[in-house]
Amino acid sequence: MSTATHKTISILLIFFYIILFKGVIDAQETVYAELGEMEERSLEVRTATKEPDFFVSGTSSKWIGLYFGVGFRKVKLEVADAVSISDSDGTANGIGFNLGYFWDEQVVEYERQISIVEHSESFTFQGESGKKLEVIQNNLWYSQYPKINRYFYLHYGGGLQFTKIRFAGTDSNDSFEDEIALGIESGASYFVTPNLLIYYRFSLGQQVPFLKSSTTSHFLKQSQLHTIYLNYYFPL
Repeated sequence: MSTATHKTISILLIFFYIILFKGVIDAQETVYAELGEMEERSLEVRTATKEPDFFVSGTSSKWIGLYFGVGFRKVKLEVADAVSISDSDGTANGIGFNLGYFWDEQVVEYERQISIVEHSESFTFQGESGKKLEVIQNNLWYSQYPKINRYFYLHYGGGLQFTKIRFAGTDSNDSFEDEIALGIESGASYFVTPNLLIYYRFSLGQQVPFLKSSTTSHFLKQSQLHTIYLNYYFPL
């Protein structure tokens, strides 16, 4: 084979390799372009749901905030000598107020419950008689607040209930009986919006004999309250 033939074959091979290499480069660029377009479309379609401020304040594991609001209740009281009074009219039997502080799935809360309830029959306690009671409870709670998902939380804990109770219609503050009870509570809360919280609590207060300073018997022996709060939450 002549030298000219070798040169011709070499030139054709080089030309063939150039064409093949260029084809491979073009194919890779096309694949990369299609992958880039698919990723952009995926990012456009994917929408991130906003976490409640309750969760994102501070860091993901440690958040701090305050909440407060008013509540409507179902009330059941055991008073005097086994007299039981129930009232499920959440707008007529008084109102609840709460103010709480969150930090790292824990809650410290002050709660004030004012209840005006009426028994079907008159009853007597320490020489006074009546059918309607006025009960003021100032409660201090400590609760755990585990997260179920970004909107739904549980809570459970205990505390002290400082109670003032008397027959309604008495003008003098001296007519109030001051009592202290041990309480437990549990419930759940749900964030309707990042700042609007629906908060349910069941609380049980039980009078303990050694917590009463005087030797007289307890007026309010036990209280059970189901309360639904509408709370405003804001992060710190």
